[in-house]
Amino acid sequence: MKNKLDLIMISPDLSIRKTMQRITDAGAEGLPSGIAVVVDDDKKLLGVVTDGDIRRALVKDIGIDSPVEKIMVREPITVPKGLSEFEIVKIVTERVRTSGRIRDVKVDQVIVIDNDGRLYDIVNFFELWKSADLKNKTICVVGLGFVGLTLAVVLSDVGFKVIGYDLKEDLIKSVNNGHPPFYEKGLSSLIKFHINKNNFRAVTNINESTADIYILSVGTPVGLDNNPDLQYIKEAAHQVGQILKKRDVVILRSTVPVGTTRNIVLPILEKESSLKGGEEFYLSFAPERTVEGKALEELRGLPQIVGGYNQISLDITANFFSHLNHTIVRVSSLEAAEMVKLINNSFRDISFGFANEFTLICDKLGLNAVDIINAANEGYPRNPIPVPSPGVGGVCLKKDPYIYISSAGHFGIEADMPRVARKVNEYMPQFVFNKIGSFIKSHKRDEIKIFIIGFAFKGEPETSDMRNSPTVDILNLILANKNFNVYGYDPIVLKGEIEKLGIIGCSLREGFKNADCVLIMNNHRSYRDMDILGLIELMNKPALLFDGWQIFPQEEIERVEGIIYGALSG
Repeated sequence: MKNKLDLIMISPDLSIRKTMQRITDAGAEGLPSGIAVVVDDDKKLLGVVTDGDIRRALVKDIGIDSPVEKIMVREPITVPKGLSEFEIVKIVTERVRTSGRIRDVKVDQVIVIDNDGRLYDIVNFFELWKSADLKNKTICVVGLGFVGLTLAVVLSDVGFKVIGYDLKEDLIKSVNNGHPPFYEKGLSSLIKFHINKNNFRAVTNINESTADIYILSVGTPVGLDNNPDLQYIKEAAHQVGQILKKRDVVILRSTVPVGTTRNIVLPILEKESSLKGGEEFYLSFAPERTVEGKALEELRGLPQIVGGYNQISLDITANFFSHLNHTIVRVSSLEAAEMVKLINNSFRDISFGFANEFTLICDKLGLNAVDIINAANEGYPRNPIPVPSPGVGGVCLKKDPYIYISSAGHFGIEADMPRVARKVNEYMPQFVFNKIGSFIKSHKRDEIKIFIIGFAFKGEPETSDMRNSPTVDILNLILANKNFNVYGYDPIVLKGEIEKLGIIGCSLREGFKNADCVLIMNNHRSYRDMDILGLIELMNKPALLFDGWQIFPQEEIERVEGIIYGALSG
């Protein structure tokens, strides 16, 4: 519209009659109705005249061919360009309150001027006021994986109208029927509730989503070379850019290399929309940091990090996320926000890598790493050391350190610590497999039954997610040996999903019966309630119980004759 504003710019000596015609013609051109802007030869603002001003002038017998400067308002309410809706509404409301003039009581149009005092835009105050109330905005979450779907439902739960967009038709159909593609406590019932309330719906065509705020939460995998693949980010930016309108907000929530929002997403959005970032639309990065199994809780409780392309983008995004929780952490830039997510997960992976490296050392020395770590942590609050595990899995911890490494490498810096931690953590499944192999080699049988417990990449908080699970890594090593018959159980992962891995899904009792090796691979709390002594009595003798999380005391297990207790160390 700004390109057409010349049509309602008039000189102060234009007659009232011709001004009326200009105002009448403006509507046909899609311009603000009922107003003309009076400017000097340099197009600097002198005043405004409305159809109301003209009616009042004619009642007072001012000649219709008189120059419009006789009736123009010389000090209209103006705001500088570059303000958000919230700031404009605040300024205009305050000026109306303090003006003391009847003509300022009702403001239909707000004049936006540039730094030189020239007309930049005209905005409808009522539409602006509605837009400033975030609860009137529609949200489109692009990508309905774990991050996007949980966020979409929680946004619906706090009162927003939310559209979820994803290309997978089966996923969209399942979600619209209230069935999420993964287990998350409480998620299914919330989806059904908000679909029934018309607060949430999922679509496969982004053109169906007339939204005001777009949240990009698509995946950012790493390739075989461990370099991040930004294909999905780019595709999402292209799609959103094609439907982006003035004053929309785009928030990137995917984990990305530092600089992606500014250097990749912003240019795509600007090119596709022909709008300028930071002025005609707003752009921010707000990382997702929830843990699977507690996402609905943590979205409302974890502090939200926000970095904006400019101050307006930052303010709008911070205001938006304040509807989820009250702790908003504003950082200095898009890049600072991008880095927050990377260091959170990279640091966790490094700490797990240290614990796992320590257990490898303890195993060589015949020491129990868990006992030593527990002793070191007892009453010593400064640096709690995590317990070792059979491997560090999950989408985030397996790929985010590589994105961190890639980001550092882009600036010529070798990030050695996360690289070493990844090497250790990725070795752990092989380490566990070697222990199984040592037992089998010492107790040869023609057919070996192996029962694996725990296929989700973690047990606590509970999840059904098997992506990048260390259990699957170990399973692939086991399946390479044709003499092994493999059975599997998980308290959350469905039996059918386990059987898709090429093994037999079964109950705990069926799995223990005649098993030669039982592997406990994650730490789900339900395992502690197992009748472990009764179950291991069902195993072939001799047999190995490999307790990857040292859930059961070794001395208790080895009370059963013929059972060998195995752990990561000791």
